[in-house]
Amino acid sequence: MKHDKETRSGILNVCLVSREYPPETGWGGIGRYTYLLAHGLAAAGHTVHVIAQSLDSDKEYFDAKVHIHRVAHRPLFYHKGIFKEFGLRLEYGACVKRKIKELAQRQRIDIVEGPNFSGETFVFSLGKKIPLVTRLHTTFREVMEFLGWKNNLDRRLASWMEDATIARSDTILCSTRLHAENILGDITEKQSRVKIVPLGIPLPSLSQRCPCGPTHNGTSRVLFVGRLEKRKGIHVLCRAIPYVLDKVPDARFDIIGRDLYVTPQGVSFSGDAQDSAQWQLRQSIPEKYRERVIFRGHIEAGALADYYMNCDVFVAPSLYESFGLIYIEAMSYAKPVIGCGVGGVPEVIVDKETGFLVPPEDHYSLAEAITRLLTDSRLRISLGVNARKLVEEKFTIAHMVENTISAYRGALAR
Repeated sequence: MKHDKETRSGILNVCLVSREYPPETGWGGIGRYTYLLAHGLAAAGHTVHVIAQSLDSDKEYFDAKVHIHRVAHRPLFYHKGIFKEFGLRLEYGACVKRKIKELAQRQRIDIVEGPNFSGETFVFSLGKKIPLVTRLHTTFREVMEFLGWKNNLDRRLASWMEDATIARSDTILCSTRLHAENILGDITEKQSRVKIVPLGIPLPSLSQRCPCGPTHNGTSRVLFVGRLEKRKGIHVLCRAIPYVLDKVPDARFDIIGRDLYVTPQGVSFSGDAQDSAQWQLRQSIPEKYRERVIFRGHIEAGALADYYMNCDVFVAPSLYESFGLIYIEAMSYAKPVIGCGVGGVPEVIVDKETGFLVPPEDHYSLAEAITRLLTDSRLRISLGVNARKLVEEKFTIAHMVENTISAYRGALAR
């Protein structure tokens, strides 16, 4: 009875499923999104449980008002044979289902949300008694394409698991219409299940806004944030850097992001030097320019504020982004941003109003856009101010939470 009263009064018990959740598994955008949504929902008065992967053993704790349940991956198959990717996803999905069932026995859960990537809620979806909401992120199929991996039977099954999870979902959330249509096709006939809910971030206080020209002892600073992988376009930026430095010799490039070690067998965060993305990227930059390019590695979200505040231009020439949380984070500091006109990015960056959109894999156009912003302070400030206003109007946590709750209630009503 208490649960029914809480639901009628507007309070929901939400379970968010995400292998990625900082700090233990804060690997990328999915983890950052889950963190922001969880804390936004909790601040709005809802009860929030997060099921995330543990790298050692099962554990439970509170992150402020958010209940965190870390689940260790437990093998189910003695030998996976050629089905390594598919088998790993089935195993972890079974662990997730077990934890959801345990939570539901201890405390009623109104709604479960998980990402499409890896199909973490696929096993749960097979016999679900609680509405399932799936948030669309980049797909495993797209990751394989960018890494150049062979699409063998194992990986096709892993991709099918993501597709099956989406198909079995009561509601599908997506940050942009373009990304939804890229995955689902024409969504006009699926409007009842597909909801466009842009991501949101906490706004820096007004005292942190810095829409000004270079004030760093005459040094212009360009910031990149993202994993050091091809999909993020970091190789394109490295090709553009010499052209920028030839015209703006005082510029400095701060490169922030986890290093990746890519082999035909997989991707990891450690490995041999020759497989290191950072090592290969540094080698691609002519030696005379390297001292102006600083690879700072991974930096926790809380420490990124100083870099956003002190940069003059933010650039992330991703070859594909479903949305691009990093763009609105930079825009919230009144910084002009440069991205590529791919995926959902054009629904985030308004070309020539909040920044520039350039063609993917075009380092000449990228260099030209960076140079123009570094050498035109009036344009840089104007685009930065517009960027901050756009975030205030569309991309706050309050907007994201309100729209997400509305989507949850639609799923519950059905």
